[in-house]
Amino acid sequence: MKKIFTIFSIAFCFNCVRAQSGCKDPAASNYSPSAVTNDGSCTYTPALQLFNLKVNTIGVGSNSGIEWINGDIYTFGDGGDPNAFYKIDTITGSILQSITVTNYGNQDWEDITADTGFVYIGDFGNNTGTRTDLRILKIKKSQFIGNTGAAVSVTAQAINFSYSDQTNFSSNNNTNYDCESIISVDDSLYIFTKDRGDLKTRVYKLPKTPGTYPVSPYLNFNCNGKITGADYNPISKEIVMIGYMSSNMNSFIWYLNDFPSKNFFAGNKRRVELGNSNYAWQTEGIAFYKETSTTRIFISNEVNGLTAGIWSSDKSKIVNVKDLQSETDKLKVYPNPVFDSFKIESGEVINKIEILTADGRSIFAKKIGQTNATVNLREIIKTNGCYILKIEINGYISFKKIFLTS
Repeated sequence: MKKIFTIFSIAFCFNCVRAQSGCKDPAASNYSPSAVTNDGSCTYTPALQLFNLKVNTIGVGSNSGIEWINGDIYTFGDGGDPNAFYKIDTITGSILQSITVTNYGNQDWEDITADTGFVYIGDFGNNTGTRTDLRILKIKKSQFIGNTGAAVSVTAQAINFSYSDQTNFSSNNNTNYDCESIISVDDSLYIFTKDRGDLKTRVYKLPKTPGTYPVSPYLNFNCNGKITGADYNPISKEIVMIGYMSSNMNSFIWYLNDFPSKNFFAGNKRRVELGNSNYAWQTEGIAFYKETSTTRIFISNEVNGLTAGIWSSDKSKIVNVKDLQSETDKLKVYPNPVFDSFKIESGEVINKIEILTADGRSIFAKKIGQTNATVNLREIIKTNGCYILKIEINGYISFKKIFLTS
């Protein structure tokens, strides 16, 4: 009996020695094919996410959190907007249903998540760090799912909380105690702070049971930006966080996956820029399309003076910036400013061109199929101004500003 045990022990140890840790993501620059366990060391070349859909103007004044719930997209406005959330038509952008929370106001609603039976709305916006009434509203889905009425009233229970590590409540525009993101994972809720001061994020864990809780930091991460939304996909076991550096520019997404248990930042961490320098937008919310294991995502944005909207993309639309640049460097667009016609020349076949307004509305599209093209802009547009030329080449996309003038 002793000999059998000894042989088993030797074999077990031999397998342990052979197991290697390293980067397991083939998309990473330091991918290790021999890695058996992920040690969180993956590094990535700079990448850009390209969008394939912009929903028309949505009928809310602002557009904060967003979530895919039982086959539909739901969103709402933040502080100062009605205490209601809305089911949105993803084709037209119109409101299909308005759901009013009758027993709580909208102090500063920022994000939304859901599980099998409930929706959770984070009323925890805290722009200057002075709030002492932070809460999450827990709402039964059965109060509105399946109800065909255009206007529905619901009630909520409150999960109240306070940050145990916050000792100073004086007004501070660079507070690290603002929060705009919430996800549901199994039996717990996790909120991600929007640190204006150090551009990091802390994660706090809360139970789903209504009550009042002091919470301490659960995890922290140097995200190099202001996190404004997050979501978890229970099918792919992946988290996405969205944020920006300044409110209307330099938006980004963090993809987190292959992490052990609930240690979200111990696995792969890939940052992807959104390539929005040609658009004025303020990225606020993000949600997975959760019906299958697809990696399709929805993003909400709002800009004062422009229209709020919802964008859609897929992880297959992520391209390395250096590869994109090598293609677009060959492009020539002239003359610019444009009086009537302009020419496009490229070293590669131009698949398609599209012209968009400054707020992203498509007004012209044409397949090309050759390395050059001439476009009479004056026949398409009568009003002088700045427009966006979108050029597709071999699966890559370039955006260039063009100016129509007299």
